[in-house]
Amino acid sequence: MTVPASRPAPYALPLAAFAGGWALMMLEILGGRLMAPQYGYSVYQWGAVIGVVLGFMAAGYWKGGSVGDGPDAIPVLRGVLLVAAAWAALTPWLGPAALERTAPADPQVGSLAGAALLLGVPSFALAMVSPICAGRIAAAGRASAAGRIYAVGTLGSIGGTFFAAFFAIPTIGVSAGYAVAAAVLAAACALVPGGRTYAAGALVLALGALGAVHNEGRGFALYRETPHNTIWVRETAEEVRLHLNLLWATQSRLRKDGGPTGLYYDVFPAGPALADGARTLVLGVAGGVGPMNIRRAWPESDVLGVELDPAVVAVAREKFGLRGVRVAVSDARRFVAADPEKHDLIVVDLYNGATIPFFTATREFFALLERKLDRGGVVMMNVASPADHDILIGPLAATLKAAFPSVFVSDVGGGNYFLIATREERTTAELLARLDRAPPAAQDAARRLAWSLAPADTAGQPVLTDDKSDIDLRSIIALYGE
Repeated sequence: MTVPASRPAPYALPLAAFAGGWALMMLEILGGRLMAPQYGYSVYQWGAVIGVVLGFMAAGYWKGGSVGDGPDAIPVLRGVLLVAAAWAALTPWLGPAALERTAPADPQVGSLAGAALLLGVPSFALAMVSPICAGRIAAAGRASAAGRIYAVGTLGSIGGTFFAAFFAIPTIGVSAGYAVAAAVLAAACALVPGGRTYAAGALVLALGALGAVHNEGRGFALYRETPHNTIWVRETAEEVRLHLNLLWATQSRLRKDGGPTGLYYDVFPAGPALADGARTLVLGVAGGVGPMNIRRAWPESDVLGVELDPAVVAVAREKFGLRGVRVAVSDARRFVAADPEKHDLIVVDLYNGATIPFFTATREFFALLERKLDRGGVVMMNVASPADHDILIGPLAATLKAAFPSVFVSDVGGGNYFLIATREERTTAELLARLDRAPPAAQDAARRLAWSLAPADTAGQPVLTDDKSDIDLRSIIALYGE
C-alpha cells in the first residue's frame, strides 16, 4: 500500500523523535568540548551548557506543542530537522571563530554567551521535534502517542550521549562527531514527506563537516583528541610546547638547547633539597619537563609520575623525550589512595584546563598525601594565580594546613606560586638552609624558590573539602580577575 505524500510512514515520526534526541545530546556534549579551548572544563562552563540547552529546549517544546496538531506540522518538522542538520554541519567550521569573539568577556558571562551561540538554535529546533511528532500521531487517533514519542526521544538522547562520549570524541574526533549528528538528522529529514531533496543537501553539508578535521590540526606539529583532552603541540627550531584543552595556556615547554624555560617547572629541582630523601612522586606529568628536570639535577633520585591520559604520556615520550621517569597512567587521587609506596617529595601540578580539579585540592586529598610521605617529607604544589593572588593561595594554604603542621608559599614568577607543606613542623630558616645546600644542578631552582619563601597566611581562610569547595570560581578569578 502506498502512503500518501502528505502523510508520513508509520515509522517516520518515531524515528524522527529518536534522531532528534540523539542529535541534541551529541551536540550538547560536542559543544562543551568545542568550548574547552576558550573556557576549559569548569563547573561553570558545563553549567552554562546545560542551562542554555534546557532553556532553549523549554522554548522549543512550547513552540512544537503549538504546531504539532496543526496543518503546518509536517513542513515545520521538515524545517527544524533541516536547520539543525545544517547547524551541526557548519559548527566545526564556524564555531571556533565565533567562540573567540566571546572569549574576552568575563568567563562566566562568556561561557553563557558561547553556549547560547553554539547550542541555542539547534536546542530550540530539536526540542520541537517530539511534540510535533506526538501531535501528528495523536491527530491520527492514537491518544497514547505523547508518552511513547517522548520515550523514544529519550532513548535517542541516551544513545547520542553514549555515542558522543564513548566513541565520537575519543575515536573519530569532534568535527567528525558533528558530521555524524548532521547525517542522522539528514536521514530523519528524508523520512518526512517532501524532505528528500532537503535531506540530500543536508547530507552534503554533513560530509563537508569532515573537512574541518584537517583544519583543526593545521599549524601544529601534533593534534590529537582523547576522552580527556584536546592535545596540541607547537614546534619550532628552538622549542616544543604542549597545550592541553586551552591554546592560551602552556602545559609544558622544552627548549631544544636544554636551557631553562623561564616557567615554573624550572623550579621543580629545588623540591628534593627540602626533603630528607629524593624519592619523588609527581602528580600531573604533561610533557614531562618538570620530572625530567628533577632527574637531571638529582641523578640518583627515583621519580614516579602520574598522568591521567595515556595519550599525553605518549606525546611526552614522542615530542618531549620523556625518559628516566616511571609513569603510572591513572587518576591522581585514585592512585594516591591505592599507592603502596612512601615518598620523600610529592609534587602536585594538577589542572583540568584552567582550573584545579576540586577533588585534588581538598582536606581529604591532602590527608591522603600526608599519609604517603615518609619522615621528613614535603608536598610542593603549583598554583597559577596571575590575576588575583589572595583568592586562591589563601584557601589552598589553609586546606593544606588542615593536614600538615607547616605551610609556606613562594612566588616563582610568571603568576605561579608554590605552596610547600612539611610532614613535620619546620621554620622558614630551616627550609632556607636546606635550599642553600642544594647541589650545583639545583642551585638556580633553589634560589628562585628561596627568594620569597615565607609562611603562608591562613588566618580567616576557608578550608576546602570534598563536600564544599568553590575552587572553580576561585581559579577563574585567579586567572582572569574579577
